Amino acid sequence: MEKIEFLKTELDPIGEYPSLFPGVPPTPIYRTPITPKENYKALYKGEKPVWIPNFYDLTTLCPACYPDAIARGFVVSAESGDYMDDKKKGGKDSFGIEWVYEPSAMGSMVIPGNPTLRNISEWRDKIILPDVDSWDWAQSAKRNKDYAYNSSNLVQAWIFTGFFERLISLLDFENAAITMIDDEVEDAVHDFFAECVKIYKKMIKHYQVDFNADVIYFHDDWGTSQNSFFSLEACRNLIVPHLKDVVDYAHELGLFVELHSCGKSGKLVPAMIEAGVDAWTPQEINDFGSLYKQFGGKIMLGAYHQVPIDVDEAAAIETGREFVKKYAGAIPEKSVFSGDYAIHIKTREALYEESRKYLSE
Repeated sequence: MEKIEFLKTELDPIGEYPSLFPGVPPTPIYRTPITPKENYKALYKGEKPVWIPNFYDLTTLCPACYPDAIARGFVVSAESGDYMDDKKKGGKDSFGIEWVYEPSAMGSMVIPGNPTLRNISEWRDKIILPDVDSWDWAQSAKRNKDYAYNSSNLVQAWIFTGFFERLISLLDFENAAITMIDDEVEDAVHDFFAECVKIYKKMIKHYQVDFNADVIYFHDDWGTSQNSFFSLEACRNLIVPHLKDVVDYAHELGLFVELHSCGKSGKLVPAMIEAGVDAWTPQEINDFGSLYKQFGGKIMLGAYHQVPIDVDEAAAIETGREFVKKYAGAIPEKSVFSGDYAIHIKTREALYEESRKYLSE
């Protein structure tokens, strides 16, 4: 990408992004020389961006037409105002599974103890697969024309409840974990995941056509705070072939894929790479330095700043500058972006200014 000299006037706000999370203030919209969408896509393509992208260069999209967005209590779109009342959160997801929203956790869960399936081999007899095309995509697309389709930000469209999370929702956690290593049900798992792939592909197509999405944010938690839920071998055997099918399809349509996967799952990064996943933002419980050293250049990594949002201004500025010093020199060979939504305004400002200067040299 052509080098563009930094101008201090770029930091003069032209508006602000509203807060998406409690305790996180609105953040300024800068006068960037190219759009955040163009800049972020350059990084995804392996090109040198004009600045290091951050969370506020994204437009998060979880439209109300997607049953899982309501069930999980996370409608993030131009329709969000219709679902602010906690009583409207939770309910049945796209598979007809009941989720209960817990306000204190700001999230939903399936109440364990009465799973829909006792064994995954029962799925053909007991599960009604969702009819994706019957969802009111047209209405959500109309509501989100300015929010998403015409956004100058990178539009990141969510798919909740990936492969392992879907097993948990149907079987409860213990049976889902056993299913990942049970040879007797391996064929049934593959058959079920193959059907899930068809569902995900239909969603991806709608996200592309109806919302002009750029990235699919595929949600599938693979670990706890201590370790991964399953081995690399199990992941390669059961999940990778199907995740790769999803990723390949997104790539065919010109979209990128970021895996949202909570937990200490560093040992599963080879599976992400083999599936063709473009990006992953590991939680802070992971050793980011080690992951960056081992896998940088093979998958794009999002990093947290690990500094409180209420830190003093000088420390916040230094945090942004140190981030640039640490990672900008290796971009685009080892691309990194800032994945922290709870970023101090001055950290973001320093990150933008210092990376603009460095990357324009």
